[in-house]
Amino acid sequence: MKGLGGGVGSALARAALAVATCGLAVSGVVVATEGTTFPGTSVPTVALAPAAAVGCEASAPYRAPERGSVGVPAGLALCSSGAVVVSIPGAVIDGWDVRGGILVDAQDVVVRRSRVTGDGSTPYGIRTTASGSVRIEDTTLTGDFTEAAIVGDRWSAERVEIVGVSHDGAWLGDGSRLRNSSIHGFLPAPGAESDALVVRSTGGDVLVEDSRVDLGDGPRRGSAVLLAPDEPGDRDGPTVIRGNVLGGGRYTLYQDSSAAPMPDLRITGNRFLRGSGEGPLRVARRTALEDNTYLDGGPLPER
Repeated sequence: MKGLGGGVGSALARAALAVATCGLAVSGVVVATEGTTFPGTSVPTVALAPAAAVGCEASAPYRAPERGSVGVPAGLALCSSGAVVVSIPGAVIDGWDVRGGILVDAQDVVVRRSRVTGDGSTPYGIRTTASGSVRIEDTTLTGDFTEAAIVGDRWSAERVEIVGVSHDGAWLGDGSRLRNSSIHGFLPAPGAESDALVVRSTGGDVLVEDSRVDLGDGPRRGSAVLLAPDEPGDRDGPTVIRGNVLGGGRYTLYQDSSAAPMPDLRITGNRFLRGSGEGPLRVARRTALEDNTYLDGGPLPER
């Protein structure tokens, strides 16, 4: 798919001290055993196996966010952590400031009111394994993830901000949802090209809705939405891109003609910012298009 230094022993000692001093609910927290690393890296991890919520006691009790809020709520106290593996179903990670990434290896996990910052040591900010699913709420992802901020199948993101990342924003696999979120402020790494959203799903059932996705202008920017599934597969549902504000890139929304076909692709009610390099929209002629215009109401050129 498109490390913390020091010995494992010292890293685990630091992780244990961080858990003890930052006010996390210690019950059910297991510090990673010797040799446990973040997949694909040499980064030691803190492996979380909470029976219920592993929250930051310094954070205020959870309240529903104000209308229009995206990202971690302003002024919320967070607890620091290194890279994390979540391996117990139903775990709720609330109020964390994670440096590295979060690997979700269990069903029905929630990441809420947290910040995940990439330091170049992990490929992604939040990723699901073949056994994982996660709901991400009121969370900010930023920094240097060498692949993308969010990756995998079976994830949903609501009121999430992805900002200032060095590679891609999110890869949407089967059963992925992005709603009421903001993706912007890309800082492409030298020699890399950034896409804001990459739909890689082979099985469909993907939704991008009511979000603002702005890749920005300048070099090394591909598309705000790139439709590039890996290979044909059984379709569980449509891929729907609707009600968003989309901008930036060479083509703001682009369907890769060399990728697997997408027989049930629906692009409706989106508003495009002007100023893309070659055009706002380029997709297959069989794609269902309805009520897509420039943000100022002007008609889009023919695809």
